Amino acid sequence: MATGALAAGEDVRAALRDAGDRILVHDPEHGLTRTGTDLLQNVQALAGALAGRGLRGGARIGLWFSNSAASIEAFLAVELLGATRIPVEAAAAAGEAAAIFEAGRADAVLADADHARHLPGALVHDHDQPLHDTPFLEVVEVPEDQPLIIYPRAVTAGELFGVPTSYRNWRAIMQVNQDLYRRGGYGPGFDPATACFLTVQQLMHGTGMIGSFPFLLMSLPQVVLSRFDPGSTLEAIERHGVTATFAVPGMLTRLADRLEADGAPAPPSLRHTLYGGAPITVEDLERVRRCVGPSVCQLYGRFEAGWPLTVLTQEDHGRLFAGEPDVVGSCGRAVERIELTVRPVPGAAGSARDGELATRSAMVSPAYADADGWLSLGDTARITDRGYVHLTGRLDGMINTGSYHVYPEEVREALTSQPEVRDALVRGEPDPVWGQAVTAYVVPEAASPDLAEDLRRRTRNSLAPYKVPKSIRLVDTLPVAPA
Repeated sequence: MATGALAAGEDVRAALRDAGDRILVHDPEHGLTRTGTDLLQNVQALAGALAGRGLRGGARIGLWFSNSAASIEAFLAVELLGATRIPVEAAAAAGEAAAIFEAGRADAVLADADHARHLPGALVHDHDQPLHDTPFLEVVEVPEDQPLIIYPRAVTAGELFGVPTSYRNWRAIMQVNQDLYRRGGYGPGFDPATACFLTVQQLMHGTGMIGSFPFLLMSLPQVVLSRFDPGSTLEAIERHGVTATFAVPGMLTRLADRLEADGAPAPPSLRHTLYGGAPITVEDLERVRRCVGPSVCQLYGRFEAGWPLTVLTQEDHGRLFAGEPDVVGSCGRAVERIELTVRPVPGAAGSARDGELATRSAMVSPAYADADGWLSLGDTARITDRGYVHLTGRLDGMINTGSYHVYPEEVREALTSQPEVRDALVRGEPDPVWGQAVTAYVVPEAASPDLAEDLRRRTRNSLAPYKVPKSIRLVDTLPVAPA
């Protein structure tokens, strides 16, 4: 193998072979399961169909799926081919998805039937219409810094702003998460004989990095749900004895609401309830821990830097509720083999421990790292003597809505493209459930009673639902200072 090259998908093949006839994927919504052998055969057959269309090596393949067994097969097939996947959020508007694939220069788009009907020319692969051909058995060598994923952030002026994750980065992220489960970094009680993950957040987001794909690489089973619903989530946990999952805080509070309403006890099988992506109050967290159980564990990460960078352990949550100053308001301490520091921000007030958070590890995207391998994250933070990280803000105005990151300029462009809008400002403002809400201030050419709601309706045609402003305020002049 060439220096600096990796064998694409070799870990996937080995894990699926090791699993053999054991079930690795439960897809209750489509009434099917997949053993390791099933998955390997389906992934190789799908890869063969894509390779027959010239899609391999450096090809860019767009993916537009809801969570399912078929979506896992699609993600893995791209990896076996040594290609690059450009995944799009399942709830994205058709116009937004098309714009991402065009700006990302996708050579082809692979989608389930529900999404493909909105995108002429897309290749279909799902449980009813599997895309199969002669199995692809070749082992492809790829440069270790070739992107495996380009995670789309925004399209502005026809250009895609995306975060590339290389094959080397992905391998490091997978290893970090497997080690955290096996060595107790996510909490006690990990037992391969009983472990089962629940994929309920969209596969393209943090859940894929933290659980879905690490569990596959450990030859361990998971349950896949296409969307979050408290009732079906709790049913899946009980039916399959789910031991681990990842959720944003808003999901956990809704689970707590359902358990309280039903007078139901905490699910006894859960041992690793991982959460992150948005703030949560101590009061809500105490309620979640009381309702869901003591298995809660907070994570912090970034796509350009890897997931996770820090962990607030189950034991740390006990210290949090006891009011230890180091722990209250913290997102935890750095994961083993992850370097974290804070760098001074010119002109910013604060102590020597306050500054922009920076990280260095094998998970860091080379496209964002400096010559020494350090990545500045755009988050301001301070680190205590005991190593607890406290996030204090953002430098770039990015809006954090739960597990989703919204760039204000993309939303502003969607608004100012409307003839009634003279100018607009978009920013995040506090939201009790999701941390921040996308809020727009619009200077109209001429105000009308229904303009704000009409603009929200129209932006739904070009933006994913989480990017559509929760509130549009019509003003004579734009605010000067950020929220």
